[in-house]
Amino acid sequence: MTKLNHLFQLVCSLFVASLLFSCDANRVNEEYVDYNQEIWPVDSIASFQFDIEDKNQAYNLIAYVRNTENYPFQNIYLKYQLTSADSLAADTLIANKMSDFQLFEVKTGEPFGEVENSLGNSSTGAVYNHPLLLKKKMKFPEEGSYQLNISHYMRPDSLEGIMGIGYRIEIAE
Repeated sequence: MTKLNHLFQLVCSLFVASLLFSCDANRVNEEYVDYNQEIWPVDSIASFQFDIEDKNQAYNLIAYVRNTENYPFQNIYLKYQLTSADSLAADTLIANKMSDFQLFEVKTGEPFGEVENSLGNSSTGAVYNHPLLLKKKMKFPEEGSYQLNISHYMRPDSLEGIMGIGYRIEIAE
């Protein structure tokens, strides 16, 4: 019965999130990958495809890290690659960068992200959703399909406490 309750909570949370995201006029696309048993293996690359319809528009590219209280570090090293899937030279590299993001305040241990109480239960505790800005006000070279790959570069091969990774493309203001 506990698994059924957890599944019901997850489905309800996703439904509410979809309602909230559907009201967001700046969102172009958003997607998440969830990890089994709250573990992100080093060889598991979160891969997302999306389309850009206006190359003259500036966009923000944001990664999301969803973690539980079991995540043992205050930061995370993420590497992302952005490639064009439509260009004449297939898979043209647009961006390739590794960045260190602080998920928790160093002195107090307080999370920088938002707490998702609806997804937490007695086994996982609180769930934190951290929006991490990868690129601000970027312009894509052409309209078409793009692929974003996100991987972690932490010392352990498997990161415990990571529930999922996501991304968001939004119109920059």
